[in-house]
Amino acid sequence: MSASTERKNRQAARAAGTDKKVQAAQEAAEKARKSKRKWIIGTVAVLLCIALVLFFSSSLFYRISTAETIGGKSFSPAEINYYKASMGYSSYVQYFGEETARASLDRSLTELTAQLGYAEEQGLSLSSVEKDALAENASAQMDVFADYAQQNGVSTSTYMSAVFGSGVNERLIRSIFEDGALAQKAYFHKFCSLQYSEEELDGYYENPEDGDRLSYAVFFVAANEDRTALEARAAAQAVFESYQYGKDDGEPLAVLNDALAEEIPGSAAQSFTNRAPSAVDAAYQEWVTAPERSEGELGVVEQADGSGVYLLLFLGRSDNSEPVVAVRHILIMAEADENGAYTDEAKEAARARAEELLAAWEAGDKSEADFATMAYLLSDDSGSSSNGGLYPTVTPGQMVEEFDAFCFAEGRQYGDTAIVYGESDAYAGYHIMFFVEKLPGRQAAARDALRTADMTAWSTELAQDLTPAYHWAYRFVKK
Repeated sequence: MSASTERKNRQAARAAGTDKKVQAAQEAAEKARKSKRKWIIGTVAVLLCIALVLFFSSSLFYRISTAETIGGKSFSPAEINYYKASMGYSSYVQYFGEETARASLDRSLTELTAQLGYAEEQGLSLSSVEKDALAENASAQMDVFADYAQQNGVSTSTYMSAVFGSGVNERLIRSIFEDGALAQKAYFHKFCSLQYSEEELDGYYENPEDGDRLSYAVFFVAANEDRTALEARAAAQAVFESYQYGKDDGEPLAVLNDALAEEIPGSAAQSFTNRAPSAVDAAYQEWVTAPERSEGELGVVEQADGSGVYLLLFLGRSDNSEPVVAVRHILIMAEADENGAYTDEAKEAARARAEELLAAWEAGDKSEADFATMAYLLSDDSGSSSNGGLYPTVTPGQMVEEFDAFCFAEGRQYGDTAIVYGESDAYAGYHIMFFVEKLPGRQAAARDALRTADMTAWSTELAQDLTPAYHWAYRFVKK
């Protein structure tokens, strides 16, 4: 082979990549590229793993991941943690078991979701005053957490994690408070929309006497090792013989107790006033509610299991026709000084706050539902605030003088408002009043029963298509 031919072959081999040196160089370069790629991929994987570990262990994960969905609403592990702590979930589990506790929690979340959906449909929203109240409530709760954290020598976030689980912070609490207030506003909106005619109220009672109110006294004479059921009845009969209703001095119940003391030492009767027939104990309901009962009549009813007898005294029947008033109010209490006294300055501050709130309500839709929501968030009367400040059956003389005077003033109409002063042994302050209606007591009782049934049906209908669905992040909810 000539030199020129050999040279051409080598050039062709190099051109084709088959030269051994070139192949070796190419293989080395490819190996280096693969090694670098593996290193890069491995490094990225390690960094991703570290990032995921940090993410899953951070509070952010507990707030943005989805543990449960109901309808179109998602609940994060942090939110579930807060709701569980608020309902005393661990105690619930201890007494009723995990399954029942979970079902109770889901019912609460489903009801919340349903009411928020209703609020959206109705275009309901929280006013600036209501949002300000929520902000104050959230800040007050955070202050409490901060105090407890300081007492335990830990940070507020550490304390909250210990109480609720990871992810709960002030922003989340504010969001939960707003959801709860808007759901409550939806409830009040529906509640206030339920109105009934006189025919509906009167027609509620299957029998006219079902609307009456009964007063009576009862004492259980127990059979025991020292007294058989027959002897218990004999003891009750002996009281019959010694007791003379209306002929002895003193109140009927006091006279009955004196008679009981002679035959059954250490005994005392219990009295019930203005009791609805349906509320009378089933053990003696038939006797007490019988239309023919007359004042002062005595009866003996044996306990079905033979454990003793009931001695009964009928004290009277009322047709429950006296008028009662339904009214809402927001109480703004004056702040007491260190001696428990209320200064003029404190009273004036309370009045100014009441006037401010009434003006804010008047600047809005001036609806009963808005008033109820403000009462729910702002009233200092813990006995009625959860019910939107509602007292459904106020009777004459029941409340402090100024409150009572507003309720029973002539010509009151639905939606009448006023600011009235009130003072008792427990408080001094101002009531922002909202008049609802005045009805005979029996009609008011029928109204409340109808509303209860209708609100239950409404809640059931709202939630009937909502089913809780659990997601993988539920495993991060605090046990």
